[in-house]
Amino acid sequence: MNQNRRTLWKFLVKSICAILFLLLITLNLEAQKLTDTISIEEVPVFGRKTIQEAGTMTTRIDTLVLQMLKTQTISELLSSYTPVFIKSYGRGSTATASFRGTAPSHTQVYWNGMKLNSPMRGDVDFSLFPVYFIDDLSLQHGGSSLQSGSGALGGSVLINNKPDWTDRFSIRYVQSLESFSTHKEYLNLGVGNGRFQSKTRIFSDRSQNDFQYFNYGVLPMHEDVQKNAQYRKSGLLQEVYSRFKDQSFSAKLWAYQSDRDLPQLMSFEGDVRKETQKDQNLRAILNWKNIKEKSKVEWLIGLNFSRLNYFRSSTEANFVNFDSQSKERSFTNQFNYDWTPKETINFNWSLNTTYNTVSVFDYAQKTGYDQNQLAFSLLNSAHFMLLPQWAMSFLFRSEMYDGRLIGFIPSFGTEYWLNKKQLSSIKLNLSRNYHQPGLNDLFWLPGGNPDLKPEDGLSGDLAFAYKGQEGSASFSGQLTGFASLIDNWIVWQPSASGAYYWEATNLRKVLARGAEIQVSGQLNVANGVLLSLRSNYSYSATSNADAVPSVDESRGKQLIYIPKHKANLFAEADFKNYYLKINAPFTGKRYTSSNNFESDFEKVLNPYWLLNLTVGKKVEWNCTQADICLNVENLTNEDYMAILWRPMPGRYYSLTVQIQFRK
Repeated sequence: MNQNRRTLWKFLVKSICAILFLLLITLNLEAQKLTDTISIEEVPVFGRKTIQEAGTMTTRIDTLVLQMLKTQTISELLSSYTPVFIKSYGRGSTATASFRGTAPSHTQVYWNGMKLNSPMRGDVDFSLFPVYFIDDLSLQHGGSSLQSGSGALGGSVLINNKPDWTDRFSIRYVQSLESFSTHKEYLNLGVGNGRFQSKTRIFSDRSQNDFQYFNYGVLPMHEDVQKNAQYRKSGLLQEVYSRFKDQSFSAKLWAYQSDRDLPQLMSFEGDVRKETQKDQNLRAILNWKNIKEKSKVEWLIGLNFSRLNYFRSSTEANFVNFDSQSKERSFTNQFNYDWTPKETINFNWSLNTTYNTVSVFDYAQKTGYDQNQLAFSLLNSAHFMLLPQWAMSFLFRSEMYDGRLIGFIPSFGTEYWLNKKQLSSIKLNLSRNYHQPGLNDLFWLPGGNPDLKPEDGLSGDLAFAYKGQEGSASFSGQLTGFASLIDNWIVWQPSASGAYYWEATNLRKVLARGAEIQVSGQLNVANGVLLSLRSNYSYSATSNADAVPSVDESRGKQLIYIPKHKANLFAEADFKNYYLKINAPFTGKRYTSSNNFESDFEKVLNPYWLLNLTVGKKVEWNCTQADICLNVENLTNEDYMAILWRPMPGRYYSLTVQIQFRK
């Protein structure tokens, strides 16, 4: 094992060093220049999606939002600015994402084209992803996610890093001081030219996390302070880019570690116990592209190594309940060919091979498993501009894993522009998708089920989008209706044999339907004042569709921990170097029992509004910029829970200072 690690590190070090010595020259990019001023009739120019994006349901996060939330995690970003529901176990704790009422394992996550979902659990802990480490983030809703890969019955999150070819030398340092003895530090060092770019990012985040809350999980109810909840996180991201004529090359290495103490439930009345979770991740990507006038060839190799140690012991005789250590390794090899013979026609072929290995063992329970999984995925897609205002796309995937062939996973999308000037359009997307079980579902002892069938989903989206501009005001919006029917939904339930453990089964057919509304606008006011407004709302009704009413009271009821209503409102005012930002996310009621009963024993989680306020100022002199801001989270001191008996903090504050030098 140690020999394998040394071999891997040597390979990575040699690869990075080789990249540093590549000779590069810039791509030939030409731009027309006017040598004289000529008065001509005004011609409005509007952007247009590429033909590959026509008919897709995609949301891109504004880069200004990424800059504003640079000291937070992706889970906090998605919760505050998108219709995605984040199931958070508390500040600094595990946070998973759910699209359109589906399960967290139905959300697929890709980092620069490489899938990051745990092959063991099937989901992703977004609390481990700092916003500071990303340059671009977008969401693919429903069937549109098939362009990136299968398994995203709800949607996909695409995380990307990009070079800045204009950067010669830059250094940025960010420090944030926050309530509950929280200290965050970030450093970004960039160097390069038009042929070569190197970017190094480092971060550290540590907190005692000892906030006050009102404990109504025990009697008598009382004010309390969260204990044993401290965490320490740190990471490094190294990026190297080069380009030579029509070719480009990049290498990225992402190392991350997290050490968290897990607090007890507020309803727990026993003795204080020790509970910890340690995460370590190492990810690496090598990417090569050859771009011609009408074609693009891309090759990607990726490695994703993860280790998770979970420990829990009681104070009585120092008895160890759990001491679980799990190791995950994923190897990805992807080849992609994109051909555009005409401006109105595009074809794409992609072949992806993934090999996963998982090793799990609990030294206290004396249980575990060692398994591997080999998967192949082939994508074929075609995009056509049938008329100047009408585009259409077809794609299908064929997949094989563990000898099981899923031969046809199709998707159809079309978009018709009603008004080319204002870019109003109608979009339709229909698709079928599959999600294979996680290795825990198949092999966990006891309760895993090797005979599980893959989850099979049918989904459809219909959307109306509008974008226009009038004078100094611009406006865009989209209204989307969606529905999906997922068969063979995987659930864990008490063993049918009457044994003490739970087991994984294909039990439910789940119907998810709803609507999403996204609106944004911007207005230039006199005296240099700029006003911006962005909002979104989602309605997601997700229920068990085929339970027998006389036996299963969950038929037609909302699935647990999935809110029907979720909304976000963001407003910003900029004046010269000053800015004021207000964010108000809303989360609706969530049930904690499948029958949706409300009683003293079957609790519900009440809806809540949060109000976050940021004020700041930017200062520039010569090549140096500074940004100082004060942030108030939960301004109204709302008392709420995201997970039953997991407290969340009331009002708290942070002061962030950023200094950047760029030459």
